[in-house]
Amino acid sequence: MYIRTELRAGAAVMSLFDPTNPLIRRAGRIVPALWPAPYIHGVRTRRVKNRDIHATIYEPENPRAAVLWIHGGGLLMGHPRQDVKHLKETAAEVGVTVVAPHYRFAPEHPYPAALDDVHSAHHWLLTHAEELGVRPEHIVIGGQSAGGGLAAALCQRLHDEGGIQPAGQWLFCPMLDDRTASDERNVIWDADSNARAWRFYVRENPDAPYAVPGRRVDLAGLPPAWLYAGQSELFYAEILDYAERLKLAGVPTQCEVVEGGVHAFELWAPHTAAAKRLLMSSRMWLTSTLDALD
Repeated sequence: MYIRTELRAGAAVMSLFDPTNPLIRRAGRIVPALWPAPYIHGVRTRRVKNRDIHATIYEPENPRAAVLWIHGGGLLMGHPRQDVKHLKETAAEVGVTVVAPHYRFAPEHPYPAALDDVHSAHHWLLTHAEELGVRPEHIVIGGQSAGGGLAAALCQRLHDEGGIQPAGQWLFCPMLDDRTASDERNVIWDADSNARAWRFYVRENPDAPYAVPGRRVDLAGLPPAWLYAGQSELFYAEILDYAERLKLAGVPTQCEVVEGGVHAFELWAPHTAAAKRLLMSSRMWLTSTLDALD
C-alpha cells in the first residue's frame, strides 16, 4: 500500500490506537476537547446548549451562509473541537457561520441516537437562521469520516421529510457503508474496526432507514455534493461508488481522490502540503456552491 511520504510517520502513530477498545474510546471522547484553538481574526466563538442542541458556533462578521459540521470518530467517540482549526479557517475564508454539534455515541446509544441529535441541531439552525444572519436555504451540511456519513444520512432524511433542503453536502472521507471489507489491514481504520463500529451503531438492523447511507438505492434529488477519498484508505471504494451513484442520479457531484492519502489525514496532519491542497480545494467548492445561490 502506497502512503505519501509526508504522512507515513503520523499514520504509523495513529495506527497504534484501536477505537473499539473501551479505554481508547474513553480517551477519544475526552482528549479532543482539550485541543488548542487558533486565534482567527474576525471569528467569534460561542456555545449553545439547550434541549435541541449542544454545539460550538464559529461566527465571522456578516456571514453569507452556514455550515452544520458533524465531527468524526467512528460513531464511537470524538468531539467538535477536534476540527476547530479547519472550522475557524473555513468561517474566515468562506464567510460562513459554522455550527458544530455534539451527538451521542454507540455502543451506549445506538442508531438512531446520533442521527436524531444532528437532525435536531439542523432544526435548531433552520429556526435560528435569521438571528445568525443567514438564510435557511443557505445551509450546507458537512462532516468528516463518521460525521460525513451522518451528514449524508441527514441529507437523505431531510429529502424524504420535505421542506427547506440543504444547499450542499460537504463530505470528508465519509463512512458510508457497513458492508465494506478488506483482506488488507488499512492504516488508521481497518476492516475489523469498521465492522465492529457499525455493529455497535446499527445492532442487527442495518437496513433501518438512514442507518447506513450507502445502502440507499435512490439518491435522486439530494443536494450537490463534494466528497474526497484517500487512495490508501478503507473507505476508498465505497466513497467512489457513492459519488458515482450520486452522479448517475443527477446530483451535481465533485469527488476528489488523494493519491497515497490515508484516512482523515487532513485532521491529524493539517500542516502537510497534501492537507493544505485538499482543504483549499474543499473551500473553493463550498464558495462556488454558495456563489450559485446568490
